[in-house]
Amino acid sequence: MMTGSVKDVFDRERDMPWEMIGRIASLIGLDLLLVIGLIAIPLGLSGNFILLGATLLVAVISGFAEIGWIAIVVIAAAVVLGEVIEALLGSLVAQKFGASRWGVAGAFIGGLLGAILATPIFPVVGSVIGSFAGAALGAIGLELAAGKEHGPGLRAGWGAFLGKVMATAFKVAVGIGIVSFVVWKTHF
Repeated sequence: MMTGSVKDVFDRERDMPWEMIGRIASLIGLDLLLVIGLIAIPLGLSGNFILLGATLLVAVISGFAEIGWIAIVVIAAAVVLGEVIEALLGSLVAQKFGASRWGVAGAFIGGLLGAILATPIFPVVGSVIGSFAGAALGAIGLELAAGKEHGPGLRAGWGAFLGKVMATAFKVAVGIGIVSFVVWKTHF
């Protein structure tokens, strides 16, 4: 049994393809935003915050039907945890490899300066190369300036480098988890 007039039925059939096209276009836009967020993580940019923003956008647009508040809180906690791990892991691994406070400070400052200085020289990948190399060179430089021998200074630099790699890997894993969840909730 049909409800409504014949004109209403034809109007609904005519509007359905546009709704589908709109849905597909919004999913493509979301996918692009998610890819940008993932790419930003190893580049030393705030990729997980981009992913959190995309997740929140989906939640708000869908009226929290596709992604609820609990998921937003869990994802926000994971993003903050990633930042804390990044801050601590580099220092802890560098210390494990014998870095003093000077080496830890050198790794932090060197990572920042390396990313800033290498980005204009090597667009896109410069921030990655610069932050990793800068962390190692900063730790080595300040360890040697503080009076350490070359061997322990190099070991501290290696620890700073490994800490940066491990922290970035953890943040990428958090990002992949966020993307997987958002794609699962929105695409399937």
